[in-house]
Amino acid sequence: MKTSQRRLDVRERSRHAVSGHGAQQPTRAASGDDDDDMSFATAMRGITPLSGKGREVPPAVTPGKAATSGRDPVQDFLEGRIEFALEYTEEYLEGHVVGLDELTIGKLRAGQYSPEAHLDLHGLNALQAYQSLVGFFRGAYLKGLRTVLVIPGRGRNSPDGLGILREKLQSWLTRDPFKRVVLAFCTAQPTDGGAGAVYVLLRKFKKSRGKIQWDRTPSDADLFM
Repeated sequence: MKTSQRRLDVRERSRHAVSGHGAQQPTRAASGDDDDDMSFATAMRGITPLSGKGREVPPAVTPGKAATSGRDPVQDFLEGRIEFALEYTEEYLEGHVVGLDELTIGKLRAGQYSPEAHLDLHGLNALQAYQSLVGFFRGAYLKGLRTVLVIPGRGRNSPDGLGILREKLQSWLTRDPFKRVVLAFCTAQPTDGGAGAVYVLLRKFKKSRGKIQWDRTPSDADLFM
C-alpha cells in the first residue's frame, strides 16, 4: 500500500508540474512580443517608409495654398523668361509684364508716378539711341529709380513721317537687357509729352537678381546697317 500510494503521489506531482509549466508559457511569450513591438515602434518613430508597390497616394494639399503651374517667378526672371502684354497704335503704345496688377498699370497710364529722370532721343539714329538707352536704364536701375520718361519723338521729321525710334523702343524694352528691369511702359500724358514720350516703370533694384548683361550684343539687325 505504501508503494502504491507513493507512486500515485509522484504521478500527481508530475501532472501538476507539467500543467503549471504549460500555463505560464503563453504569459511569458505575450510579454516578450509586447516588448519587441514597443522596441520596434520606438526605433521606427519618425522614419518615413520608402515607396513600394501598390497605389501611391498623392500628398494632401495644405489648405489656403492654391496649386501653381510649377513655374518660379524668380527663376523665370533669372533665366529671362519674361512675357509682356503689348498694345501699339499710331498714337499709343503700351506694354507690361504679364500678371502685373491693373491698379499699378492704371496709375502709370494716368501719370500718377512722377518721372524721376528722362532721356531725349531726338536726333539720334537707331544705334545711338540704343546705346543711350542702355546707359540710361542701367544708371536709373542701379540708383533705385522707379519711374523714368523716354522721349523718342513722334517721327514727324522721319521718312514717311514714321516714328522709327518709337516703334523700336517698344521692341527693345521687351528684350534683354531691358526686359529684366522693366515692369511696364505706356504713352505719356499730354503734360509730359503725349504720344512723343513714354513712361517706363522699373523694378526695384535687388542685388540677388543676378547679373544683367548690359553689354550684351543686341539682336536688332537694323542697328548694324
